[in-house]
Amino acid sequence: MKISVDTKIFAVIGEPIAQSLSPQLHNGLFKETGVDALYLPIAVKSEDLKKLIDGFRVMNFGGFNITKPHKMAIMEYLDRLDPLAEKIGAVNTVVYRDGEMVGYNTDGFGFIKSLETKNAEIPKDELTILILGCGGAVKSVAMALADWGIKKVIIANRTTAKAEELANQINENWPGQAQAISMAPEALKRAVDEAMVVVNGTNLGMADTPGSPLPKELIKKELLVYDMIYSPAVTQLLKDANDIGAQTQNGLDMLLYQGLLAFELWTGIFPDPVLGKNLLEEGIKQNEE
Repeated sequence: MKISVDTKIFAVIGEPIAQSLSPQLHNGLFKETGVDALYLPIAVKSEDLKKLIDGFRVMNFGGFNITKPHKMAIMEYLDRLDPLAEKIGAVNTVVYRDGEMVGYNTDGFGFIKSLETKNAEIPKDELTILILGCGGAVKSVAMALADWGIKKVIIANRTTAKAEELANQINENWPGQAQAISMAPEALKRAVDEAMVVVNGTNLGMADTPGSPLPKELIKKELLVYDMIYSPAVTQLLKDANDIGAQTQNGLDMLLYQGLLAFELWTGIFPDPVLGKNLLEEGIKQNEE
């Protein structure tokens, strides 16, 4: 690609950042859509975050993504927040335009869009979703689901107080939309019986944390079993669900669609999802080599 003084700069910031698939996705999308832009991975420690953002303001930056551990800390350095991002209390995408930095959270959209590709036949106002865990993007996803208008989001966590805290935050903004439960087998069984979709939002199933958050005997073939983990592509939970005959989905499409929305916020272009998924799969292969 030709890089000039007019080339718009974008980035993903976090620590660590080496394994991020975002540069593979966005640089591929810039090339295919003909946008004169470059996307960089930038490692930054928490104590240097403000200095980095001040630097962005004097460069030809168009925006950036934020990953661990800066999704909450970044908010104090922005000029304005999208209303949903403000309710969530975390930002993963910033648009810098006309001297103003605006924070968004596209994680929930990524989940919802990926869910629609698998579960379009159930009206959202009849949809009950059980989410296992309170880590990572769970807060963003749970709040986005409530904002989207599903019937109920049930949050199960080993530390029940954390699930209750999140459910209370949701119900403050969307009354009656959330319920917290423990991970006790009897509570999980009742929730699974009520839910149409079960989501793993824990790290159980990752290569360095094997296992499943849900006993196999509780899985029903009528469920859509969704794991936010995308590497490995088939976790123990998804393997168990496949054995039962349930519909399954991993987290790659969530990663894809949250990235596509960020791209649209920056450029006004919503790219081809097939192209985006191919780019992400290429990135995963490169990381595994």
